[in-house]
Amino acid sequence: MENPTANRLRLWAAALSIGAALIHGIATPEHLAEWWGYGLFFIAAAMAQGFYGFILLLQPWRYDETGAITRSGESYARLFYILGVAGNAAIIGLYIITRTVGIPFFGPEAGEVEPVTPISVISKVIEVALIGCLLALLRTAQNKTAKV
Repeated sequence: MENPTANRLRLWAAALSIGAALIHGIATPEHLAEWWGYGLFFIAAAMAQGFYGFILLLQPWRYDETGAITRSGESYARLFYILGVAGNAAIIGLYIITRTVGIPFFGPEAGEVEPVTPISVISKVIEVALIGCLLALLRTAQNKTAKV
């Protein structure tokens, strides 16, 4: 049985991921108007974060065909959490680059520095909180494995 703290963290992480997806979805039309490639990136980010959040809610790795929680599912969970940390860190890293150095490589605005907007800051705060939840889940999974 999952401990209440881990369950709460997982639900927060799912909500934060879905929230970040909604913000990227809201920002998509503006970026599509700039260039289709920028819009495509925002569509992909929104879909990935939304899908990730729903998978966190469902936790398909935890159950076998009888509905029992499997021990091997814990290793899948850890991998899934690591992928979430890496993916969201990459999005945050790209945000920092586009706000300081400029848009890398592609599109009509390559090299231009993007403005920092309230909605972009909110999305980064959400993603940092998401990473924090995922790291806490990783620590919880690590402690559980160590005790077994």
